[in-house]
Amino acid sequence: MSPAIRVLFIVAGAGMLGLFFYKLIGPVGHWYELNFAKNDDDLSHAYTVALAIQLVALPAGGWLGDRLFRKWRQKRLGRR
Repeated sequence: MSPAIRVLFIVAGAGMLGLFFYKLIGPVGHWYELNFAKNDDDLSHAYTVALAIQLVALPAGGWLGDRLFRKWRQKRLGRR
């Protein structure tokens, strides 16, 4: 049961952090497009940066989920 819960924590952490940055990148990208982008090349650079942020956020969220699982497990084992 523990490996399944651990995977659930990792997937949930990755999903939550990925969703957070996805929701943050949208308005920031729109603001950048309206105020600073002068051509399509600027937009492609902004899109590349957004993808890089998502690429970093997903493993970081998985790592965070794993840490939360370990703390939860230690707390649960401490009660027994």
